[in-house]
Amino acid sequence: MEFRELRAFVTTAKLLSFTKAAKDLGYAQSTITNQIQALEEDFGTMLFERLGKQIKLTKDGEHLYTYADQILKLADEAKDLISSSLTPKGELTIGTAESLCTYRLSEVFNAFRALYPNVELNIRFDTCSDYRTYLRKNTIDLAFIPDISCTESDLVTHVLFDVPMAVITAPNHPLAKKQQILPHDMNGQPLILTETGCSYRHLFESILTQAGAKPASILGVSSNEVIKRFVCDGWGIGFLPYATVKQEILADQLIALPWAGACFDIKAQLLYHKEKWLSPALRAFIKVTFETLKNPSCV
Repeated sequence: MEFRELRAFVTTAKLLSFTKAAKDLGYAQSTITNQIQALEEDFGTMLFERLGKQIKLTKDGEHLYTYADQILKLADEAKDLISSSLTPKGELTIGTAESLCTYRLSEVFNAFRALYPNVELNIRFDTCSDYRTYLRKNTIDLAFIPDISCTESDLVTHVLFDVPMAVITAPNHPLAKKQQILPHDMNGQPLILTETGCSYRHLFESILTQAGAKPASILGVSSNEVIKRFVCDGWGIGFLPYATVKQEILADQLIALPWAGACFDIKAQLLYHKEKWLSPALRAFIKVTFETLKNPSCV
């Protein structure tokens, strides 16, 4: 049993694909297959069930994965600790919401790249509700999400700043003339919201449900720019972070309705797993984030 075989096994188990694992590790697919087969021969058991082009871990494979993942983490930690240089290096995979990255976090990434050019940053845009799962599976190192303040026992959470929200519509919409907007004003209105799984869409829908408001329809769109375009064109009412619509509001292309319903208490938060080993690169990135955003907390 060798480290490269364990790494091939763990990567395949995470991606559930020999092809994807080979691409991720830079090997030929046959190499991954041979390494998995070597492990299976060493342990005298099947680690994956192969059903056509689909694979899944056997029960023995699940047991091995728990240990193999920890072995590799400890090996990586030992390698870094005995490295001749403590300068941050390697790569970081960061999950973030599009709105946060575009309007607030770009300065963080710019500052970090200027200080640590040898660290490769991989930035992912996925549904925010998935990021906690990715942190637990160790497929990302850190996540930035806009959400209500919450604590989970296995995740470290740092609140960074408030995220003001806006209920938006086209300037000629009938609701644009009202002095205040309450949840019941959404009755019979078409809504254009972010995709299912977005934390602030869930909050908005919960507020409407609790008030008994029933929109005519909800169109889910994964792009903030498309949502803004559809709202400008009169398709319906949108709900986005104020920073993403500020320019359109100042240009009178959109109206921020005077919401008088429940407060949208959304915070930008930095999350990582409490058992995550904070490599020099990850520790440096968290430190740069706090310093750039003027957050007094530090790791």
